[in-house]
Amino acid sequence: MGHNAPQSLENARHAARRPSGPVVALTLAAFFVATLFSGCFNTYQLSKEEFARMQSQEEIPLTVTSEAGEKILVDRDTPIYVRSVGGRRYPVSPFNFKMTSSQLVASDRDTLLAINEIDQFEVDLFSDTQTILLISAGVAAVAGLIVITAVTAGSKSFGEN
Repeated sequence: MGHNAPQSLENARHAARRPSGPVVALTLAAFFVATLFSGCFNTYQLSKEEFARMQSQEEIPLTVTSEAGEKILVDRDTPIYVRSVGGRRYPVSPFNFKMTSSQLVASDRDTLLAINEIDQFEVDLFSDTQTILLISAGVAAVAGLIVITAVTAGSKSFGEN
């Protein structure tokens, strides 16, 4: 080993302690994608009559009114559900189900429920604001962790205890 050996060893130790740019970028990208797919949704309850309007394919997208009075735009990709009296949540495809006075049939989901077994009719809408806040909080937490790690790491050589 030559004159530069201790310095090279010290540089190698510092490089091993801090995450490289691609590792940090990959971690942040994985977190972003996971958050994006989980996202935040607002759930709105509908009356049985408003929910039944979504079985017709005459008007797509369709604006329905929640029980609280909010206007909700529903298209083919909007997640809608029925919740049974026991609390189980069943997905239903918008504009692809049939409701009668006695039953709900969602053949693409293999669902057949008696109307008197359904407690709630629900629509989930993606919340941009809540999702952005969740992503921002996650990025801030990761950045804070990196800063804390860098500040508390210090520099210690092999010969020190």
